[in-house]
Amino acid sequence: MAHFYDYYHLGNLSLVSDDLQRSRPILLTFSKVQNGSKGETPTHMHTHLEIFYFESGTGFFDIQGKTFPIRANDLLVIDAKQLHMQYSDSRDVPLTYYCFAVDSVRMKGKSANSVSNEGFFIHSFKSKKNAVYRGILQLLDELKERRYGYATKVDALFGMLIVDVLRFTPPPCNEAENVSDAYLTNRKLLNDVKEYIEEHFAEDITLDDLTKQSFMNKSYFLHQFKKMFNISPMHYLTLVRVEQAKILLANTTRPITQIATDVGVDNPVYFTELFTKAMGISPTMYRKVALGQSKYN
Repeated sequence: MAHFYDYYHLGNLSLVSDDLQRSRPILLTFSKVQNGSKGETPTHMHTHLEIFYFESGTGFFDIQGKTFPIRANDLLVIDAKQLHMQYSDSRDVPLTYYCFAVDSVRMKGKSANSVSNEGFFIHSFKSKKNAVYRGILQLLDELKERRYGYATKVDALFGMLIVDVLRFTPPPCNEAENVSDAYLTNRKLLNDVKEYIEEHFAEDITLDDLTKQSFMNKSYFLHQFKKMFNISPMHYLTLVRVEQAKILLANTTRPITQIATDVGVDNPVYFTELFTKAMGISPTMYRKVALGQSKYN
């Protein structure tokens, strides 16, 4: 008589709350990076999710006005639209890490490309003997060797890797039991303003416009926005515009004057000043580097 052992019918597998809503995360870039000391790169943000695995060295991670120590075998995940900066502890022992830029991540109850409760999370492994690091090395091997079917293998390995990463995500907390109604109301209003900036960045937005969106008086709004997001609302608007400009510079052939208009800055000279101050590099040079046409290549 035949017996079935461990039989699973997967054709109509039901969705579960932590199953990435059956969306398909997209791996945009994968790189190995050696960081310099603090100040070499400015504070920045991305519209995608970032995953870091620190292979060697020590350093620090700045976010939300706080600084966290980073060491080898730390896993760091940063949600989209979070201002941050990571840097080495010293020039003698630079911080070396693998970095993933991931798009189209959608989890129940979270904003797009966001997976944590606080905008980021850090998990420390005791050694390199862990599933995440093994997955990284496998992925790296496929990308380097490019054997038959490597693209399909890379996609499969990345799918397993991101699930392994998300299994270390801290569980959601019932914040309603821990914070006041006033705080929750303020946070919702301020998040609404933040989303308004992200949706209307191409328009002529003023501080008065954002104040009206917040339903607060101007001074209180400025204080609360800075307190919650560690940035002023107008500076956040600038960074959103710069982030959108980076996408257009890297993926289109539009002239810089047109890109400036597309992101809500009518004066191309002023746009270049804003972009250069935020990125430490001009829009023209950023485009060359993004397209692999810099003089260093």
